[in-house]
Amino acid sequence: MPAQPLVSVLLCVHNDRAYLAPAVESILRQTMGDFEFIIIDDASTDGSADLLAALMDHRIRLSRNPKNLGLTRSLNLGLNAARGRFIARMDADDLCEANRLALQVNFLNENPDVGLLGTSRIMMDESGRFIANAPACRDDLSIRFKCLLGNPFAHPSMMLRAETLIRHGLRYDESFQTAQDYELWVRMLAVTLGANLPQPLLHYRLRGGISKTRKPEQLGNHDRISMKAIHTFVPGFAIEPQELHQLRGRFGGVSVRDPNLDPADPFWQRRHHDLRQAFIDHHRHHPDLPTFLAAIPADPWTGHTPRPDSQASSPPAHRT
Repeated sequence: MPAQPLVSVLLCVHNDRAYLAPAVESILRQTMGDFEFIIIDDASTDGSADLLAALMDHRIRLSRNPKNLGLTRSLNLGLNAARGRFIARMDADDLCEANRLALQVNFLNENPDVGLLGTSRIMMDESGRFIANAPACRDDLSIRFKCLLGNPFAHPSMMLRAETLIRHGLRYDESFQTAQDYELWVRMLAVTLGANLPQPLLHYRLRGGISKTRKPEQLGNHDRISMKAIHTFVPGFAIEPQELHQLRGRFGGVSVRDPNLDPADPFWQRRHHDLRQAFIDHHRHHPDLPTFLAAIPADPWTGHTPRPDSQASSPPAHRT
């Protein structure tokens, strides 16, 4: 067997032929060439298998599921096959900047406490036209706070430290057919630090798919995962599932907000403030706290910027 690659790039494909060739090419043209490219065809029926079979690159490790297993199971098959020190995700309809892998590897080598790393994105429509820039929250504490009500990472931008996955026995939870990445990030952030690079190294294609056809399931999963995140990162904070649903719908990520729920409602603004204050108090010793506090506008009820309660206690941040 060839020497261990530095990076394993994991791509799962199911009926993505229309976008597949440029997505694959954006990985093959990376400036950092020390990687294996694990491609799992999840029983495609649109000709994707023929396109993949014609690829001629020694870095590609191609497999085909005999029947459709779904994304979550296919991702775990890929993780089990990966041999790299780092595992990078990619989707079959997105595009990477050529220096993506190099920049992520450099960051992880320089920050050994970070176990999962994403990047900012450029959003594009189905035909590849620019929609918007989507800057990601960069520091670990901001990521943890965003994780309370939504996903702080773009799944196809991610690079994971394989040692963290192995040491803690971490895999995608196969009971989640949607939001499986968000659920894994909560468990990973309980044992390691997270970060996002500010550079938009991923061009993320917005199109119809599981996020639209299974929206109710996705939103229900987000509520469940948000509750787990609050219990993990703000232990002791009392909140009922319906309250969390209201907060997620108003203040969660753009893709999971409810347009019928008004974020300007004073009651829910206050409840969101209470959650943030409890989070600040619990993480009062986190090294990112000054940066986190500097980004918060003045409290509309007091006129002051939130500060940690001097009586609160907090354990040190987890390390890989």
